[in-house]
Amino acid sequence: MFFVDTHCHLDFASYQPDLAAVIQRAVDQGIHRIIVPGINLESSQHAVLLSRQFPAVYAAIGVHPGEVDTFTPDQIPEFQKLLKQPKVIGVGEIGLDMYHRQDNLNKQKEVLRIFLKLAADYQKPVILHSRNCLEELQTEVFNLANQEKDKIIQGVFHAFEGDSLQAEKLVHWSFLIGIGGPITYKNSTLKHELLSKIDLSQVLLETDGPFLPPEGYRGKRNEPAFIPIIARKIADMKHCDIQEVAAITTRNANRLFNLD
Repeated sequence: MFFVDTHCHLDFASYQPDLAAVIQRAVDQGIHRIIVPGINLESSQHAVLLSRQFPAVYAAIGVHPGEVDTFTPDQIPEFQKLLKQPKVIGVGEIGLDMYHRQDNLNKQKEVLRIFLKLAADYQKPVILHSRNCLEELQTEVFNLANQEKDKIIQGVFHAFEGDSLQAEKLVHWSFLIGIGGPITYKNSTLKHELLSKIDLSQVLLETDGPFLPPEGYRGKRNEPAFIPIIARKIADMKHCDIQEVAAITTRNANRLFNLD
Protein backbone atom coordinates (compact mmCIF):
# COMPACT_ATOMS: atom_id res chain seq x y z
CA MET A 1 0.00 0.00 0.00
CA PHE A 2 1.58 3.24 -1.22
CA PHE A 3 0.62 6.88 -0.88
CA VAL A 4 1.71 10.21 -2.36
CA ASP A 5 1.75 13.39 -0.29
CA THR A 6 1.15 15.90 -3.06
CA HIS A 7 1.82 18.99 -0.95
CA CYS A 8 4.29 19.35 1.91
CA HIS A 9 6.66 22.27 2.59
CA LEU A 10 9.68 20.24 3.65
CA ASP A 11 11.90 23.23 2.88
CA PHE A 12 10.42 25.19 5.81
CA ALA A 13 12.58 25.82 8.87
CA SER A 14 10.45 23.68 11.21
CA TYR A 15 11.61 20.52 9.42
CA GLN A 16 15.32 21.25 9.26
CA PRO A 17 16.37 19.82 12.66
CA ASP A 18 15.06 16.33 11.82
CA LEU A 19 14.31 16.36 8.09
CA ALA A 20 15.84 12.96 7.31
CA ALA A 21 13.83 11.40 10.14
CA VAL A 22 10.63 13.07 8.91
CA ILE A 23 11.14 11.59 5.44
CA GLN A 24 12.06 8.17 6.82
CA ARG A 25 8.90 8.11 8.96
CA ALA A 26 6.90 8.88 5.84
CA VAL A 27 8.56 6.11 3.85
CA ASP A 28 7.94 3.69 6.74
CA GLN A 29 4.23 4.57 6.54
CA GLY A 30 4.10 3.86 2.80
CA ILE A 31 4.42 7.43 1.54
CA HIS A 32 6.84 6.74 -1.28
CA ARG A 33 6.58 10.17 -2.95
CA ILE A 34 6.39 13.65 -1.45
CA ILE A 35 5.93 16.79 -3.54
CA VAL A 36 7.49 19.96 -2.14
CA PRO A 37 6.01 23.13 -3.68
CA GLY A 38 8.07 26.30 -3.70
CA ILE A 39 6.59 29.57 -2.48
CA ASN A 40 9.23 31.94 -3.95
CA LEU A 41 12.50 31.64 -5.86
CA GLU A 42 14.63 30.72 -2.85
CA SER A 43 12.05 28.19 -1.63
CA SER A 44 11.77 26.69 -5.13
CA GLN A 45 15.54 26.31 -5.34
CA HIS A 46 15.53 24.63 -1.93
CA ALA A 47 12.76 22.25 -3.04
CA VAL A 48 14.85 21.22 -6.06
CA LEU A 49 17.88 20.60 -3.83
CA LEU A 50 15.76 18.38 -1.58
CA SER A 51 14.56 16.43 -4.62
CA ARG A 52 18.19 15.69 -5.48
CA GLN A 53 19.04 14.70 -1.92
CA PHE A 54 16.10 12.39 -1.16
CA PRO A 55 14.75 9.77 -3.61
CA ALA A 56 11.20 10.14 -2.27
CA VAL A 57 11.08 13.92 -2.79
CA TYR A 58 9.90 15.74 -5.93
CA ALA A 59 9.70 19.50 -6.43
CA ALA A 60 7.35 22.11 -7.83
CA ILE A 61 8.42 25.69 -8.43
CA GLY A 62 6.46 28.91 -8.16
CA VAL A 63 5.51 32.03 -6.22
CA HIS A 64 2.77 31.83 -3.60
CA PRO A 65 0.27 34.75 -3.64
CA GLY A 66 1.54 35.74 -0.21
CA GLU A 67 5.06 36.06 -1.65
CA VAL A 68 4.39 38.12 -4.79
CA ASP A 69 6.24 41.12 -3.39
CA THR A 70 9.45 39.05 -3.52
CA PHE A 71 9.02 38.41 -7.26
CA THR A 72 10.62 40.44 -10.02
CA PRO A 73 10.51 39.66 -13.75
CA ASP A 74 14.28 39.13 -13.89
CA GLN A 75 13.69 35.93 -11.87
CA ILE A 76 11.85 34.29 -14.75
CA PRO A 77 15.01 32.81 -16.38
CA GLU A 78 15.93 31.26 -13.02
CA PHE A 79 12.51 29.63 -12.75
CA GLN A 80 12.86 28.41 -16.34
CA LYS A 81 16.15 26.74 -15.44
CA LEU A 82 14.49 25.02 -12.50
CA LEU A 83 11.68 23.76 -14.73
CA LYS A 84 14.25 21.81 -16.75
CA GLN A 85 15.40 19.82 -13.72
CA PRO A 86 14.37 16.14 -13.92
CA LYS A 87 12.45 15.96 -10.63
CA VAL A 88 10.56 19.23 -11.06
CA ILE A 89 7.11 17.88 -11.79
CA GLY A 90 4.88 20.93 -11.49
CA VAL A 91 4.40 24.68 -11.17
CA GLY A 92 3.27 25.77 -7.73
CA GLU A 93 2.34 26.84 -5.23
CA ILE A 94 0.67 29.62 -7.20
CA GLY A 95 -2.75 31.21 -6.99
CA LEU A 96 -4.73 34.01 -5.36
CA ASP A 97 -5.39 34.91 -1.72
CA MET A 98 -7.87 37.56 -0.61
CA TYR A 99 -7.96 36.37 2.99
CA HIS A 100 -4.61 37.77 4.04
CA ARG A 101 -4.37 40.69 1.58
CA GLN A 102 -6.68 42.35 -0.93
CA ASP A 103 -4.71 45.50 -1.68
CA ASN A 104 -2.29 43.76 -4.06
CA LEU A 105 -4.76 41.59 -5.97
CA ASN A 106 -3.63 43.01 -9.31
CA LYS A 107 -0.02 42.04 -8.55
CA GLN A 108 -1.18 38.59 -7.47
CA LYS A 109 -3.00 38.13 -10.78
CA GLU A 110 -0.01 39.39 -12.75
CA VAL A 111 2.34 36.88 -11.11
CA LEU A 112 -0.24 34.09 -11.41
CA ARG A 113 -0.53 34.67 -15.17
CA ILE A 114 3.25 34.50 -15.58
CA PHE A 115 3.39 31.10 -13.90
CA LEU A 116 0.31 29.74 -15.62
CA LYS A 117 2.01 30.63 -18.91
CA LEU A 118 5.22 28.90 -17.79
CA ALA A 119 3.20 25.81 -16.88
CA ALA A 120 1.59 25.84 -20.33
CA ASP A 121 4.90 26.36 -22.12
CA TYR A 122 6.66 23.57 -20.21
CA GLN A 123 3.57 21.35 -20.04
CA LYS A 124 3.66 21.03 -16.27
CA PRO A 125 0.58 20.69 -14.05
CA VAL A 126 -0.17 23.50 -11.62
CA ILE A 127 -0.64 23.42 -7.84
CA LEU A 128 -3.17 26.13 -7.09
CA HIS A 129 -3.77 28.05 -3.86
CA SER A 130 -7.12 29.76 -3.33
CA ARG A 131 -8.30 31.60 -0.23
CA ASN A 132 -11.55 33.56 -0.38
CA CYS A 133 -11.23 33.95 -4.16
CA LEU A 134 -12.07 30.66 -5.86
CA GLU A 135 -14.18 32.26 -8.60
CA GLU A 136 -11.45 34.79 -9.45
CA LEU A 137 -8.84 32.05 -9.60
CA GLN A 138 -11.01 29.84 -11.80
CA THR A 139 -11.50 32.74 -14.20
CA GLU A 140 -7.76 33.38 -14.48
CA VAL A 141 -6.98 29.69 -15.05
CA PHE A 142 -9.74 29.13 -17.61
CA ASN A 143 -8.86 32.34 -19.49
CA LEU A 144 -5.28 31.12 -19.84
CA ALA A 145 -6.49 27.68 -20.91
CA ASN A 146 -8.64 29.26 -23.61
CA GLN A 147 -5.68 31.31 -24.86
CA GLU A 148 -3.39 28.27 -24.98
CA LYS A 149 -5.73 25.99 -26.92
CA ASP A 150 -2.89 23.89 -28.28
CA LYS A 151 -1.59 23.14 -24.76
CA ILE A 152 -3.13 21.22 -21.88
CA ILE A 153 -3.63 23.13 -18.62
CA GLN A 154 -4.33 20.82 -15.71
CA GLY A 155 -3.47 20.51 -12.04
CA VAL A 156 -4.82 20.43 -8.51
CA PHE A 157 -6.75 22.92 -6.43
CA HIS A 158 -4.82 22.51 -3.18
CA ALA A 159 -6.80 22.64 0.10
CA PHE A 160 -9.95 23.09 -1.97
CA GLU A 161 -12.28 25.69 -0.43
CA GLY A 162 -15.33 25.22 -2.65
CA ASP A 163 -18.46 23.07 -2.79
CA SER A 164 -19.36 20.05 -4.90
CA LEU A 165 -20.82 22.12 -7.76
CA GLN A 166 -17.60 24.13 -8.04
CA ALA A 167 -15.58 20.92 -7.84
CA GLU A 168 -17.63 19.39 -10.66
CA LYS A 169 -16.77 22.34 -12.92
CA LEU A 170 -13.06 21.97 -12.14
CA VAL A 171 -13.06 18.23 -12.73
CA HIS A 172 -14.61 18.87 -16.14
CA TRP A 173 -11.50 20.95 -16.89
CA SER A 174 -9.20 18.06 -15.84
CA PHE A 175 -8.37 19.47 -12.40
CA LEU A 176 -8.18 17.40 -9.24
CA ILE A 177 -9.17 18.24 -5.67
CA GLY A 178 -6.59 18.28 -2.85
CA ILE A 179 -7.84 16.85 0.46
CA GLY A 180 -5.83 17.04 3.67
CA GLY A 181 -6.02 17.08 7.45
CA PRO A 182 -9.18 19.23 7.80
CA ILE A 183 -11.27 16.35 6.42
CA THR A 184 -10.71 14.69 9.81
CA TYR A 185 -12.16 17.65 11.76
CA LYS A 186 -15.69 17.19 13.12
CA ASN A 187 -16.70 20.74 12.18
CA SER A 188 -15.51 20.55 8.54
CA THR A 189 -19.06 20.05 7.26
CA LEU A 190 -18.45 21.63 3.85
CA LYS A 191 -15.48 19.35 3.19
CA HIS A 192 -17.44 16.32 4.40
CA GLU A 193 -20.30 17.17 2.05
CA LEU A 194 -17.87 17.72 -0.81
CA LEU A 195 -16.19 14.33 -0.29
CA SER A 196 -19.56 12.58 -0.21
CA LYS A 197 -20.33 13.87 -3.70
CA ILE A 198 -17.06 13.48 -5.57
CA ASP A 199 -15.40 10.31 -6.77
CA LEU A 200 -12.03 9.09 -5.52
CA SER A 201 -10.76 9.45 -9.09
CA GLN A 202 -10.96 13.22 -8.51
CA VAL A 203 -8.97 13.29 -5.25
CA LEU A 204 -5.35 13.83 -4.28
CA LEU A 205 -4.00 13.39 -0.75
CA GLU A 206 -1.94 16.16 0.82
CA THR A 207 -0.74 17.26 4.23
CA ASP A 208 0.17 20.91 3.57
CA GLY A 209 2.76 20.30 6.29
CA PRO A 210 3.77 21.87 8.55
CA PHE A 211 0.22 23.26 8.59
CA LEU A 212 -3.25 21.69 9.02
CA PRO A 213 -2.42 18.47 10.90
CA PRO A 214 -5.18 15.86 11.21
CA GLU A 215 -7.33 15.34 14.28
CA GLY A 216 -5.24 14.06 17.17
CA TYR A 217 -2.25 16.18 16.15
CA ARG A 218 -3.79 19.65 16.06
CA GLY A 219 -1.41 22.23 17.46
CA LYS A 220 1.58 20.12 16.40
CA ARG A 221 3.71 20.10 13.27
CA ASN A 222 2.09 18.24 10.40
CA GLU A 223 4.23 15.79 8.41
CA PRO A 224 3.87 13.31 5.52
CA ALA A 225 3.70 10.28 7.84
CA PHE A 226 0.17 11.45 8.77
CA ILE A 227 -1.18 10.83 5.26
CA PRO A 228 -2.65 7.40 6.25
CA ILE A 229 -4.78 9.14 8.90
CA ILE A 230 -6.32 11.29 6.17
CA ALA A 231 -6.75 8.26 3.91
CA ARG A 232 -8.41 6.26 6.67
CA LYS A 233 -10.94 9.03 7.29
CA ILE A 234 -11.70 9.21 3.56
CA ALA A 235 -12.12 5.41 3.46
CA ASP A 236 -14.57 5.56 6.38
CA MET A 237 -16.59 8.31 4.72
CA LYS A 238 -16.60 6.58 1.32
CA HIS A 239 -17.36 3.18 2.90
CA CYS A 240 -14.40 1.52 1.25
CA ASP A 241 -11.07 0.00 2.24
CA ILE A 242 -8.04 2.20 2.87
CA GLN A 243 -6.15 0.16 0.26
CA GLU A 244 -8.63 1.41 -2.34
CA VAL A 245 -8.04 5.02 -1.28
CA ALA A 246 -4.29 4.46 -1.47
CA ALA A 247 -4.41 2.82 -4.89
CA ILE A 248 -6.73 5.35 -6.55
CA THR A 249 -5.19 8.52 -5.12
CA THR A 250 -1.68 7.30 -5.88
CA ARG A 251 -2.72 6.54 -9.45
CA ASN A 252 -4.25 10.02 -9.69
CA ALA A 253 -1.02 11.65 -8.48
CA ASN A 254 1.20 9.55 -10.72
CA ARG A 255 -0.90 10.39 -13.76
CA LEU A 256 -1.21 14.13 -13.08
CA PHE A 257 2.47 14.68 -12.21
CA ASN A 258 3.81 12.12 -14.69
CA LEU A 259 5.53 10.19 -11.91
CA ASP A 260 5.39 6.73 -13.51
